[in-house]
Amino acid sequence: MDSVLADTEEKDLERLFAEARRYPLLTAEQEREVDTRKWAAVHGLQALFARDAAARHYLLEWAGNCALAPLDIARFDNREHHFILRREVAEYLPGGKAQEAMQALAAGLRKGRSERHLAKLISDLKLPASLTVGLAGVILRLNGQEVPCSVANALQDWQQSWQRISRRARPALDETARMTLESLIEEYTDARDTLTMHNLRLVYSIAGRHRGKGVNFLDLIQEGTLGLIRAAEKFEYDKGFRFSTYCFNWITQSVRRFVGDTGGLVRYPTHVQEQVGKLYRIKLNLVNKTGNEPGDEELAEAAGLSVEKTRQLLQLRNLGVSLDTPQYEDDDSTLLDTLSGGPFQHTEARAETDSLHERLLSELTSLEPAERQVVIARWGLHEGPPLSRAEIADKMAVSREWVRQLERSALNKLSRSETVRTAYEDYGAVSS
Repeated sequence: MDSVLADTEEKDLERLFAEARRYPLLTAEQEREVDTRKWAAVHGLQALFARDAAARHYLLEWAGNCALAPLDIARFDNREHHFILRREVAEYLPGGKAQEAMQALAAGLRKGRSERHLAKLISDLKLPASLTVGLAGVILRLNGQEVPCSVANALQDWQQSWQRISRRARPALDETARMTLESLIEEYTDARDTLTMHNLRLVYSIAGRHRGKGVNFLDLIQEGTLGLIRAAEKFEYDKGFRFSTYCFNWITQSVRRFVGDTGGLVRYPTHVQEQVGKLYRIKLNLVNKTGNEPGDEELAEAAGLSVEKTRQLLQLRNLGVSLDTPQYEDDDSTLLDTLSGGPFQHTEARAETDSLHERLLSELTSLEPAERQVVIARWGLHEGPPLSRAEIADKMAVSREWVRQLERSALNKLSRSETVRTAYEDYGAVSS
């Protein structure tokens, strides 16, 4: 089974690497051109928000509720939506840096200010690209269009707890505005995805540095890619950086955080994880330089920490050890194999179980060979633990659906057996 999973993972990696090789790194001029298209689409969406009546109506509801509807996680059907909005709109909520700009926009929309004035107010908000596209996605959805967008999903989840701001009925979206919104969202998505696809090699490189830390490599690639997408959304070429330089920290942060959250049995705060990692890197450098294991005092001095703090950080790595850890190198046995069993059954429980197994095995002779094999494996009547349908399917070289059908057919036959029913009732009476 493990070999099958390993082969599958290797094939997935080969496919991903082959896909990445199709996209060479962009030149500086190409990055500028792509990023210019991306922000032109974003600014076009914001201009349409100020121009179209349906967009202004939704913007008024959103701006008003930023001050009235708190981002309470209990109000969300999906916890992930709460985290997305906390990232996107936190600075527009009460106490945020852009609270006054949001209040000015809400007032301007209520008073029906001119398109030019509203465009200025929207520009003052400095809406991130992802939030702008999310707002456009909701506007299209309210008018019957399907738009895949995680920020739009989060906004609509939050919308269930909104108060109604405008007394006017929501106007229909103009057909020209609808086509413009769809075109601009497509232009933005294409530009963002271009930046992403041409830098996937960097994700594989960074993810490769974190292999062997208890996390599947494909999961590392996935998390790194999410960080890369986030970088593509926020990148601004005019600030003078190359995209590969800008996205490096986003990818590294995503991968490191994922390793910290899932790589060990105990999850420590991010800053503690970074301190532990830094301390062990310093320790490794000292070993490479001197050839000797540094003492706590020497390590504390090199790291600029107190001796007590250094000892606390060194102990953290020793708190959690997986029972699946190999006992010795090049050995299949694990730490779990060295533990004595338990909890233990009563003395008579094993005899009762063996008696039940014998009566069941004698009744299984009436089944077809394939049905008998499936039932024995599923119920653990053989020398070993019960197997899942997937494990049985691999063992028999058939599909899981075929295993399910065989199991169902066998159980239907056994349910009509008086011997099986009597044995089960006797076992239940004794066990209780």
